[in-house]
Amino acid sequence: MRKLQLDDNWGTWKFGDTDAVMTFTPKTDDKTPNFANNVLTFKVAESINRVNGDYIASAPGHVSTNNADVLLNTSDLSQLDPGTYAVELWITDSITRKTQIYPSDGYCFFTIDQNTMAVTDISNISTKTLEAVYADLLQKINNFKQGAAGKDGKTPKIIAGTVTKLSSDAQPTFLLTPTADDPNTYQIDLGLPAGPKGDKGDSVQGPQGVPGEDGTTPHIDKATGDWFVGSLDTQVKAQGPEAPMPDMSKYVTVDSLNQQLTTMNDAIKKRPTIDALQAVSDQNGKTLAKLNSLIDSLNASKAPSQSASASTSASTSAQNSTSASQAASGASQAASGASQAASNSPK
Repeated sequence: MRKLQLDDNWGTWKFGDTDAVMTFTPKTDDKTPNFANNVLTFKVAESINRVNGDYIASAPGHVSTNNADVLLNTSDLSQLDPGTYAVELWITDSITRKTQIYPSDGYCFFTIDQNTMAVTDISNISTKTLEAVYADLLQKINNFKQGAAGKDGKTPKIIAGTVTKLSSDAQPTFLLTPTADDPNTYQIDLGLPAGPKGDKGDSVQGPQGVPGEDGTTPHIDKATGDWFVGSLDTQVKAQGPEAPMPDMSKYVTVDSLNQQLTTMNDAIKKRPTIDALQAVSDQNGKTLAKLNSLIDSLNASKAPSQSASASTSASTSAQNSTSASQAASGASQAASGASQAASNSPK
């Protein structure tokens, strides 16, 4: 909990005293807060019977040499009239912009008393009082001396900071913070209360409009094949263009495939078997053996004519045997070609 204690030595001071200092001691759970990089501001409100009233003034806070107390100079409150005031200490972190308010509960109070310069009955001011006031005024005028012209000061620069939306019942706030880069530039942060919520407006519904006319249903023109909306030709065909007929010559038909299969099957059936080829070979071997025997007999004969005749007959038989052998070989090659064609045909 945050507490704020005002030193009673300067809890009351006279109106017009601008050389007094009020000393405040803030505590957070009985510990002194850290004042580094923080902005200290006193917020003052009117007070009637120790009850706070309207916000009326702000003044800077100054950390004392003991780093535990915060000082408030009465010169910063010279605009206040005599009376009792409620005061809070606001400690704002210049980096996070978070604010701690002391005290957490209630307020501190200080009193400004009236001084001897007060005149309560202005309708019956004595001559001596007027003379005293006049003498004081002359003394101030005589003491006034115009010094040398001072140097022009630097015009402070104000930059926009953050604007915080507060609840509608909160008091507006503002905070001036010197920037770290330029102490002559100040950032202003505002806290603005939201306005009261307005009454809900009346919901007004206009009269129902007149029903519209039915639209035109699109149709397809038989002559052109276009979509028509009423008498308007949209130039859009309702049916797409006819696709070209495919070139069937590039494809194998089922009939041609069946015809090729039939031809190959017939060739397979007509090819000679191995047994038939073997019989032809055996027959040729027997014929050749007979021819060789005949040649041997003719050579053994001494008759030249018979020998020549036998030689001619043997030559003729040999030619016949060769023709038979060639025929058998041709039949074998035909059978092999038919068998290979059958194996390569599609199934």
